[in-house]
Amino acid sequence: MSDRTEIEWCYEPSDFFEAAYRNSAGDFELIIEAGRALATLTCPSDPLPHELEGRVRVILENIFLVRKLEIPRQYKLEAPRIYQHSSGHKNVSISVGTAAVLVMAGQADFIVRDAAGNIVHDSKAERIAQHAASIEFLTPKLQQSTTLRSLFESYSRSIDDPDDELVHLYEVRDTLSRYYGGEQAARDALGISKTDWQRLGVLANVEPLEQSRHRGKHLHGRRPATDAELDEARQLAREWIMAFARTV
Repeated sequence: MSDRTEIEWCYEPSDFFEAAYRNSAGDFELIIEAGRALATLTCPSDPLPHELEGRVRVILENIFLVRKLEIPRQYKLEAPRIYQHSSGHKNVSISVGTAAVLVMAGQADFIVRDAAGNIVHDSKAERIAQHAASIEFLTPKLQQSTTLRSLFESYSRSIDDPDDELVHLYEVRDTLSRYYGGEQAARDALGISKTDWQRLGVLANVEPLEQSRHRGKHLHGRRPATDAELDEARQLAREWIMAFARTV
């Protein structure tokens, strides 16, 4: 008989989350902090039911997808370990897991104080609070909507596959068009201007960019997309994903 059941994932980089994030789903408590995600079951269970293990895994994956939308950063999530604690002993089994690569530049933070020395603006604290709120808002929606999850996965692939970044970002536009039954319907439903809609199309389909969808049509004169062009495409895709999320 197990006294405590835990599922543990290790991830890199260990600072993928700036602060500890906690999630309670009723039958387990999840904490993500400093390179480790640990789910502790409310009621120990040995063996661990496959349905419950799968549900915890999906919630964890969704949290990481949301975090990845917030920061354009790759990560590596190791295979989970299942721990059964009983009478002072700990048994472990290892399951099959998934992975992705990593790296991102750091961020500059600042604190503003008033004349009395009181903090009136702490950029890091405010960012952490905003990111936590986004996770709370979006994670349940990813479980409800396969379309929203597909949009997040396309954005995630754009980060993991930079040579085809515009291909994957264009998938966001394509998915929305299919979901609503056409470009006009999608733009009307989500409040997307024709100018913005066409701009992503130009970047992904028309410009002779190495990361674009139709690079084969540009045998000569292709060039890498500029940082400004990639930032513009990313921003458009993020805005549209968030607009759709608010409808779920």
